Amino acid sequence: MQVGVVDYTVGNVGSVLNALRRAGAEPRVVKSVEEAGGVDALVLPGVGTYEVAYKLVHEFRQAVLEKPTLAICLGMQLLFESSEEGGGRGLAVFRGAVRRIEARKVPHIGWSYTKAARPQPFVEDGYYYYMHSYGVPWDENDESHVAYVELGRRYVAAVLRGGILGLQFHPERSGRSGIELIRRFLKEARR
Repeated sequence: MQVGVVDYTVGNVGSVLNALRRAGAEPRVVKSVEEAGGVDALVLPGVGTYEVAYKLVHEFRQAVLEKPTLAICLGMQLLFESSEEGGGRGLAVFRGAVRRIEARKVPHIGWSYTKAARPQPFVEDGYYYYMHSYGVPWDENDESHVAYVELGRRYVAAVLRGGILGLQFHPERSGRSGIELIRRFLKEARR
């Protein structure tokens, strides 16, 4: 399966490529919508600042809507309508805004227990690796919010709509659990 990792010049592309290979995919970096047309699924990687990334990723909106997409950390945040981090419009795939997290320690870095709150085939209850200062407040009434993390208050850990899966945590840094999650995503993307 060909998976395109979108390079919007701020992501952690190398570690995502390695994780995809370990999960059984054939990943390649894509830098344009034309290159994205030749892959079966997309990944929006997740390290960097919203302000820089949103300017570069808007051209990929239609490809994200048409292909199975895994969006990681900043990649997930770009799927929402806006962010307090530098402002700017998101891709508006999901409703809501990204806010600075209210936690004992910001940035929130490290392993945190994540709860799968709705049935879905990807995120299981367990520990995953996080690295973020911004997040989306959990909304119990929003069916697209499928998993959360407690940081003094609940924040979205995963969102899902159709073939688009957004993760606030980093599966590529979450050991065996993260690689298994990527495998499940790839399996669903093949359908």
